[in-house]
Amino acid sequence: MTNEHFEPPLASLSVSHVYYNPDDPVSLLCAWLALLPQALGVSYATLVIAQREIEVLLMFAGQLSCEAVNWALKRYFKQGRPKQMYGKGYGMPSSHAQFMAFFAVYFSLWIRRRSKGLSPATRWALSGGILVVSVIVALSRIYLSYHTVGQVACGYFVGALFAVVWFLVTAWMRVTDLGGKGGMFDWITGGRRLWELVMWIGGLGYVKDLCTEVDIVRWEWEVWRRGALGVIDGAKILQDELKK
Repeated sequence: MTNEHFEPPLASLSVSHVYYNPDDPVSLLCAWLALLPQALGVSYATLVIAQREIEVLLMFAGQLSCEAVNWALKRYFKQGRPKQMYGKGYGMPSSHAQFMAFFAVYFSLWIRRRSKGLSPATRWALSGGILVVSVIVALSRIYLSYHTVGQVACGYFVGALFAVVWFLVTAWMRVTDLGGKGGMFDWITGGRRLWELVMWIGGLGYVKDLCTEVDIVRWEWEVWRRGALGVIDGAKILQDELKK
């Protein structure tokens, strides 16, 4: 009697698996666009580690929260994908559309209302460009038959709405007087205001709050251009930038 070697069936990693028509150049472009959320996820992680900016951390936290909302909504609606689509999972709402809508709307709000290191023309160009790209990515899901029009529209609406709410929450965190006045909440915050508590926790990982005041890329370039500087000279450059 011979022993037969059993091999389990192989599965596909659906995160990067995209069906497209190889005879259609537009379909191929849409397949590449489908990978944009993954690329943005890598960019988030890179910026968090390299820059350690509180605004990047807050945006990343909002993006992950938006994904959690999408996961819950899909299991609430339990609506399938178009019949011509062979992929697995629920289709309502579109996770790609929701992801890109949150990113584009939150980024646009941030760069228009909170960033002080860029010119008005640059702000309009960046926010307008990313909004256009987000719409194209959302439409590509319809073209590839991964979602219906309604599923994409719902995903984009939820993502945009969540972005506005999250932006308002982070803005409120910066200005609220909650904490620091005595009472039960001070027991939670250690006598700090809410934003002071956030920055104190972030300080444990050397998180800073600089990108709302200066253009970090330009500031770092100025430091490099002026040569090997000491701590005092570096601080002086930062003060000069804050006065502009």
